[in-house]
Amino acid sequence: MLTSTSPFESQTFKRTYLIGTVVIWVGIWLASAIILQGTPYFAQMLPILFSGMFWFIVVVPGAFFWTRPKSKQPIPKE
Repeated sequence: MLTSTSPFESQTFKRTYLIGTVVIWVGIWLASAIILQGTPYFAQMLPILFSGMFWFIVVVPGAFFWTRPKSKQPIPKE
């Protein structure tokens, strides 16, 4: 009755999104570390990179995949 057919609720999509996001951010961190190695800018870039990583690995999935707690009261039938 109240089931959603949204692709965001499938377990495969959630798993794929999280794995893909982690892979991309690891690549960004490694590339930044290699390019900025030995420069004073690396320490300045760490908070920026961490903020982006936190946003896409914690906040966005939380907003997409959050589900409301189910009510213990039955849904009234009309």
